[in-house]
Amino acid sequence: MKNNYEVYPDKIRTYTTATIFLAFALCLFAIVLVKTWLFLKILVVFFGILFAYLAYKTFRDGHLDHPDYLINDQGVTDNTKVKSVTVSWHDILKIEMTPNNAVMQIGILAKSTVSDEDEKSAVLRDNLANNGNLAFYSIMIDGFRYRQKPFLKIFKELERQGVEHNPQILISEYIDPETKRKMADKRDDEIRAARKQRRLAQQLNNPKRHWWQRG
Repeated sequence: MKNNYEVYPDKIRTYTTATIFLAFALCLFAIVLVKTWLFLKILVVFFGILFAYLAYKTFRDGHLDHPDYLINDQGVTDNTKVKSVTVSWHDILKIEMTPNNAVMQIGILAKSTVSDEDEKSAVLRDNLANNGNLAFYSIMIDGFRYRQKPFLKIFKELERQGVEHNPQILISEYIDPETKRKMADKRDDEIRAARKQRRLAQQLNNPKRHWWQRG
């Protein structure tokens, strides 16, 4: 299906992150072999177990048999929750790419008037209780889990299908300050070149006449 876009965890990012967590765990466990305070050993064992668990969880989550997100004609399905949630294109208000500390994230803000709670997930029912009859749901796609190119492909696919199914969705792509500066410089250069071209055209159409050529 043309509009069936499945988003699986980035395998390279998964292996890299899991390896880093495992390396931290091994380094912490190595401290146990060093002669030091018992309290410090207990502390490093605790954090070592924590990093080992994070390595296991990262590796496990990167090999699930279903995609994290599904983008198709029905809308956007979020499988990262305990119970999957599908938000239709009609309910989506905004799709934006924003910086979050050191990484980027894609935010999908949706609004839905819930009439039959049994057809909605527990997440939407909680939102309904907090927001009255108007339930807001936000899907956040963390850029930390994906490399730059796959992450941008996800955003472009959301943009393509969003415009196709609901042109009223507000699409906002983040542009870093350095790129903005380069774009502004390029625009200024184009404006100066256009002005120079117009002046040149005016000079050709209305050549300056010397005093001996004047009648």
